[in-house]
Amino acid sequence: MKKTLKYTKEMHEYLAWRLFREMYGATEWAKEEANEIDGFVKEAGSLLTDDEIKLVENRVRRMKNEYGEQKLEELREQYWDELGDDDEDYDYGNDDFIKFEVDYNEKFYEIWKSSVAKRQTVKLKYDSTTSGVSDRLVDPYKSSAPYGEGYCHKRKEVRKFRFDRVIDIEMTDKKFVKPKIG
Repeated sequence: MKKTLKYTKEMHEYLAWRLFREMYGATEWAKEEANEIDGFVKEAGSLLTDDEIKLVENRVRRMKNEYGEQKLEELREQYWDELGDDDEDYDYGNDDFIKFEVDYNEKFYEIWKSSVAKRQTVKLKYDSTTSGVSDRLVDPYKSSAPYGEGYCHKRKEVRKFRFDRVIDIEMTDKKFVKPKIG
């Protein structure tokens, strides 16, 4: 897994076409238009390496998730006001009434779960909201989609990892022992 430091012009073009295809997919357009858009996506993607495509595809998934979460929060606020409840201390995050389902790569999640069961370290390419894209070695302790928890060798502490931020994952041959807590 080679580290990609910054977006290139070609990556931005591919991102734009992929986002357009996502938006387009939510509407009813002619089949010929869909084929043309798919052609633009394919052409833009042909200029990228596999790692660059993985990075852009991950960004498309995250942008969809962030947009969905934002829209859900707006709906919560709108309908919360309509209910007439003035409890300002209410925690929307713990409301089971309506939740947003995070889209993530199921294959990556299966590799994580398998690594938890086998107690084997994984190598992640992870897109953090605070530190950007980085390669990390992680001892995965538990999984509860869309999150996993494990010891991050880079940060030297147990961290949560959100699977829609995982760009690539591979299980290593390195075994680990989960420390007992408490």
